[in-house]
Amino acid sequence: MTESPENQDSKPTAKSFENAFSELEDVVRKLEAGSLSLDEATSLFESGMKLATKCNEILSTSELKITRLQANFAEQMNLVPDLDENDDEDA
Repeated sequence: MTESPENQDSKPTAKSFENAFSELEDVVRKLEAGSLSLDEATSLFESGMKLATKCNEILSTSELKITRLQANFAEQMNLVPDLDENDDEDA
């Protein structure tokens, strides 16, 4: 039994940001062309919103990872002066 496109869209997929963004750009181009029926445009707009949400989630996750990495690095840098002082004593 095959699933309808709506059911396939609701499944979580491991889509990269680049792939999702590229698909979103395609959706925007099609909508801007203005040659779609109202039903087609509405359906495509819905798909575009899902892609935009996915892109936003990926960006937010990446931003959080970067923030955590920066915080960990800053925390480690606070320990470095103590290590440098010990290195000076050994020299």
